[in-house]
Amino acid sequence: MFLSRIELDLGLNATRRALSSPQILHAAVEGCFPDLEIKYRKLWRLDNLQGKLFLLLVSHKEPDFSLFTQQFSSKDMKSETKKYQPFINKIQTGGNYRFRLRANPVHNVSTENRTRGKVYAHVTVAQKQDWLVKKAATNGFKLNEDWFSVVETDYMRFKRDKKEEPIVISTAVFEGKLEVIDSSIFAQTLIQGIGRAKAYGCGLLTVAEIQ
Repeated sequence: MFLSRIELDLGLNATRRALSSPQILHAAVEGCFPDLEIKYRKLWRLDNLQGKLFLLLVSHKEPDFSLFTQQFSSKDMKSETKKYQPFINKIQTGGNYRFRLRANPVHNVSTENRTRGKVYAHVTVAQKQDWLVKKAATNGFKLNEDWFSVVETDYMRFKRDKKEEPIVISTAVFEGKLEVIDSSIFAQTLIQGIGRAKAYGCGLLTVAEIQ
């Protein structure tokens, strides 16, 4: 496993277009792995840090950012890639970590004609926090509502092609602290992500040790 980061140039028209359509960034992420014969899910998200915009990426193979840099970055904005598995292997049950997650908090509402129900976005901060607390229980960690907060919300509206109805994705960025309750399940969560809309920059959970 690899954890990578690359800065995007906000002055480029291509970057601004990509920010309005996560489908463009999804295709660009896939383009970082041109030699893959078998497609697999990559986790990625955009992070705003001190006025700079970064793409964070978790992947099974080391990415090639050559084309991505030509499109959305510049030569002086270097990418960073490191092996992720050694960090994951050190995580133990009972450990406490700071975390960040961009997710798509939704719920299903059953109807007479739909066995799986229709998907609706959670609206309030309390609903979104409750969604994550419940997700934590099945993903190897524990949260208390006093331990974390919603620091950013957004709606993405875009089309995959001109004929389709627009796709609308509600996102929330969570930050705070968590406790690992099952290290093996939690390790898979770091690799596989949480919730829906992973192709569009949601689901990537990252953690850092509390010093």
